[in-house]
Amino acid sequence: MPRTAAEIQAELKKLRPYWYSPFDLGDGVVTGDRRKKKRFQRRMRLLEIPNDLRGKRALDIGSWDGYWALELERRGADVFCIDTWDDPEQLAQFKFIKEHFGAKMQFKQLDVQDLDPSAAGLFDVVFCAGVLYHLRYPLNALERIRSVTKELLILETVAMKPFFHESFPMMAFFPGDREACSSGRLWGISGAATISWLREALLSAGFKRVEVRYKPSFGLWRKFSALIKNSPQGGRVVIHAYVN
Repeated sequence: MPRTAAEIQAELKKLRPYWYSPFDLGDGVVTGDRRKKKRFQRRMRLLEIPNDLRGKRALDIGSWDGYWALELERRGADVFCIDTWDDPEQLAQFKFIKEHFGAKMQFKQLDVQDLDPSAAGLFDVVFCAGVLYHLRYPLNALERIRSVTKELLILETVAMKPFFHESFPMMAFFPGDREACSSGRLWGISGAATISWLREALLSAGFKRVEVRYKPSFGLWRKFSALIKNSPQGGRVVIHAYVN
């Protein structure tokens, strides 16, 4: 039997108040404002997720609260989710969403850098958004991702936009989230790579074809800002990498 708005709100109060993603839970209950919803709608368009995933097995890396996993399932995929879910409250949000929408997606607490075909199998489509620039060993992660990808990787990450040498395959140093936070040094651009690095890294990891579907907006302004601030700027990039 469907829950009422009051019952849904009561469940939400048991969870952390902040939600990263804008879920419409029905009966006027939402987890984000209009601005957040609009931003995610734009991301949805830019990601270019195939509309029909029926008969496909999909992996959602860094599933977080399950927003993109739910979308993959809505499009017909058999979805498997992984995340470290270091915060128990975040895992509770994921489980709440899975139960609320009656989703069939499976999940496992697993670091992407421990990903292996023997641990999760192979996937027709792999989805990885907002993860790569958090990792201490991004190239190793891409190799792990390639090892479980049968057809397509949809990668969304932060691209570095320097004033000079944008076409050179380079990456900002990033020790990893825990190390950066404990040291007190948080560089917003750290962990970002030039698009050239991303392309070369994906090819080196074993993908045969790499298509950049979206580059950071306001590119010339970002380059100008990099010159004025003497520091590379960053913006989101969407890449589709193919096994064949």
